Amino acid sequence: MRVNKKLLFIYLSIIMFFVVFLFSLICGSSGIYDIFKNIDANMVFIILQVRLPRTIMACITGAALAVSGCVFQAILKNPLADPFTLGISSGAALGVVIAFVFGFASLTSFFIPVFAFLGAMISVLIVYIISIYKKFNSNSMILSGVVVSYIFSSLIMLMFALSPSKNIQASFVWLVGNFNMFNEKVLSFAVIVVLVGIVFLSLSGNIINVMSLGIEKAKTIGVDVERNVKFLFILASFITSVTVSVGGVIGFVGLMVPHIMRKILGANNIILVPMSGLFGAIFLLFCDILSRVLFNSILIPVGVLTNIIGGVFFSILLFKSRENAL
Repeated sequence: MRVNKKLLFIYLSIIMFFVVFLFSLICGSSGIYDIFKNIDANMVFIILQVRLPRTIMACITGAALAVSGCVFQAILKNPLADPFTLGISSGAALGVVIAFVFGFASLTSFFIPVFAFLGAMISVLIVYIISIYKKFNSNSMILSGVVVSYIFSSLIMLMFALSPSKNIQASFVWLVGNFNMFNEKVLSFAVIVVLVGIVFLSLSGNIINVMSLGIEKAKTIGVDVERNVKFLFILASFITSVTVSVGGVIGFVGLMVPHIMRKILGANNIILVPMSGLFGAIFLLFCDILSRVLFNSILIPVGVLTNIIGGVFFSILLFKSRENAL
């Protein structure tokens, strides 16, 4: 009996998701199985009010970033396209820094995700306007995103140089991606938006496949490439903006996860898009668990771990590609 390896991988990934989800609930800074040490009302409160929201936030953030990265790479035909290279993350970062530097964050924590979301959407709008003049050429979209990222990053550095140290420290913790300080009041909204967005993007897998054949072939089939690129770009940018505004700037998930899934499952976006979301949730959950248990009571920002793992991963890929070239 021949085993379908891709189908087996999908089943194993679903099982892995539930296992990692459970581990995220029972793992704490005082130990991997601290739930079994003292099961009481306090522990139940910690699981339901602290770890469960954090776990859900990690799931939707990882899924949104991975799905968005997968869609960006497909419609722009560029394996380096992700929320970072398109300027979305830098826009959110600038919005948060403005909220801290000008004192809005001290008024209420609700201003942090609001300013982050506005910054991300302004960045998306700038890239979108530039891309209209270039008729949504993939290279122009990538380049405009990189330019916006550099400009916004420079503005962040300028505000850091002119701000009190306490504002710098508070905003820096958010900038590296940190689930320790997300606003739980906006979690329900983020979950609904991300899940609806992922469903729409997953259902668009067949359209993305047709678009990958080229503009002329897609037109003969009846697919309006430019209109679909606009829709997919805006939707993927929107769900990314929502998650980044709540959970902070987390790198490499949208770049690395689709790359891994494409190697394992192939380029069929009907399967690739939803599986990127599932594996993105697994990966970020795993990183969040590590951030809690690696150094006992010290909680590491999850974005630090994703950057380290992503950097090592692509370094290995570069060495392997060089060996194959030789």
